Amino acid sequence: MAERSLNDRFVDLEDRMISVASLTRYGTANDLKFYIFDYAPKDELIIRKEVKKLKSRNPDIVEFDLYEMMLDIIEEEGYLEDIHRMEVDYEKDLLLREVFQPLLSVEEDDNSFLQKFKTGVPDDGKSIVLITGVGKAFPIIRSHTILNNLQSIFRCNPVVMMYPGRYEIKNAMTLRLFERLDDDNYYRAFPLVERRIGNDY
Repeated sequence: MAERSLNDRFVDLEDRMISVASLTRYGTANDLKFYIFDYAPKDELIIRKEVKKLKSRNPDIVEFDLYEMMLDIIEEEGYLEDIHRMEVDYEKDLLLREVFQPLLSVEEDDNSFLQKFKTGVPDDGKSIVLITGVGKAFPIIRSHTILNNLQSIFRCNPVVMMYPGRYEIKNAMTLRLFERLDDDNYYRAFPLVERRIGNDY
């Protein structure tokens, strides 16, 4: 089945994200208003430019870049210079397991990552939460973990994740990061704009 052009898909995306009301017309099968816009990883730079356009056209869009959030937390905790040094002295896997994952855990109820979402925008149904930086933050921050934890934070605001890979139906709805890594199953988000011609979400 042929794929739609990115330009065509962005026309639909802009139309759907022009307002909270417009976006939430595209309902999910549950009470959460979570959406995923998947795209080819090679289009990352184009996506970043288009995200800027989206934000300029709708001031109610609040962007959360996972990679920038990660750097902010590391700096706030005073580890930035230490991590630059440790990158030279330690293997990547050890650094990830012993330093990054404990520091940037999103598994606990009260953690720095989720606090940034909570304080970044009130959950009053007046804003669109736009999550970017998924590819840059991998493998330290996993997209399905973020989505699972945001379910308790955003019950009113719709959440849109820009995803460099595929959100597709295999045995279940599966996130395939960079179109080759099975990130995990995630059942509760709605594919916001069809990728293939003839798809009907």
